[in-house]
Amino acid sequence: EIEGGTRCVLVGTGLAAVTVPLMAYLKAGDHCLMPDSVYGPGRNIATGLMAGYGIETTFYDPTIDGAALEALMKPNTKVVYTESPGSHTFELQDIPALARVAHAHGAKVLMDNTWGIHNFMPFQHGVDVSIKALTKYVGGHSDVLLG
Repeated sequence: EIEGGTRCVLVGTGLAAVTVPLMAYLKAGDHCLMPDSVYGPGRNIATGLMAGYGIETTFYDPTIDGAALEALMKPNTKVVYTESPGSHTFELQDIPALARVAHAHGAKVLMDNTWGIHNFMPFQHGVDVSIKALTKYVGGHSDVLLG
């Protein structure tokens, strides 16, 4: 209800909230684009678990525009992962522009909207899946475990 979504899945941790949709939308032979400033454990999932399943990840500059994203798209790109603001460096991504490019190529847009909750409505800007770690300020900064 907070973001206007139609379905919601709760998991036990923020990392599970990142991992579950990635593994739901990607399979062996697929390609994922992920910002270089992504949440560290999310990066580890991409370079470890996903790579072990034959999923390729390209890390992109989080300040990329639509034209630069277009150049990174491959025929097997199935997910464009976004994080705005970035977990550690707080860049703001041009979500509508990135979503237009992703959708033109048939890719899904997944967004970690942990820091944007109550301030950014991802579904209104082309995001297909919104991800939140509820252990952050929604839950009081790590005094609860929710994804």
